[in-house]
Amino acid sequence: MPPSQQRKGAAASASNADKAATAALDTSSTTSPAPTLSTSIATDPLPTVRVNKANLAEIKTALDDIVRKHLTDQAFTPSRLHPTVHLSLGYASVILALGASAYCYFLPFEESKTVLWIAVIGYGALQSLLWAWKRWVEKGEVFRGRRRRIVKRIETDLIQIYSSTSVVGPIESVLSVSPNSRPSSPISATTPIASPLTSPSSLSPSSSGSQLSSVANSSSGPDPRGPSYTVRLTLSTTSNNGKSLIHKARVVSGKHVGEVIDEDGGVEEGEVARWISGLLDDAGLVDVEDEGLKQE
Repeated sequence: MPPSQQRKGAAASASNADKAATAALDTSSTTSPAPTLSTSIATDPLPTVRVNKANLAEIKTALDDIVRKHLTDQAFTPSRLHPTVHLSLGYASVILALGASAYCYFLPFEESKTVLWIAVIGYGALQSLLWAWKRWVEKGEVFRGRRRRIVKRIETDLIQIYSSTSVVGPIESVLSVSPNSRPSSPISATTPIASPLTSPSSLSPSSSGSQLSSVANSSSGPDPRGPSYTVRLTLSTTSNNGKSLIHKARVVSGKHVGEVIDEDGGVEEGEVARWISGLLDDAGLVDVEDEGLKQE
């Protein structure tokens, strides 16, 4: 067969194949259902973030990032207090070290000893201050932020989340609700909470962090099912520029790390997001779709 006929035959075959593929796509588009939001781990996309399952610090960092991302998606504006302090102390330490190095570069060592001593002491003091800030002020805080909603007035939701990891199993979930909660809130002081959360009256609104710590440390010894990840969430709703408290709740809950990280170290972002959403609902957070959102 001449090459020209071969090319015509190949072109006809390709055209027929294209038509068949187009018909197949049209058929599949009319018969396949519309995509829906994932509601279970079975329908979640494959994990894109992987961690070392033997490194609790790496696991905590990965899960904390998902929590921050989820709250940002819920229209919360994160506080810049901690990053500002970190950057300020860090840059001050670097500038002090570079200044002392430049000074010593142009002057003999004997003449620059005083400046070097001042730089070394100052650098140590700044780094110690940064460590103390993380240890006693930040204290494992993952997220602090707020968002404003317009109802008949402007209401502000303030949220603060701490997290920790432990070799013991997850603690029993605990919920505490302020008696000043509004009657229309999804949770009030007289409404029982479904399992596994306990009744709001089991923990007074004035509970201190030491009481929550005692609950967290009620289990002793490593859990055979692996380490756990614990979240402590505080939600406050105020109005009148923070002068009137409408609703306040605290939730403490934990999960086995194996429930949100697969055997290969893949982090199940959807499962973590659903868990945090459930905790926010238990704390009485009002959805953005239910009431208007005010841009800050």
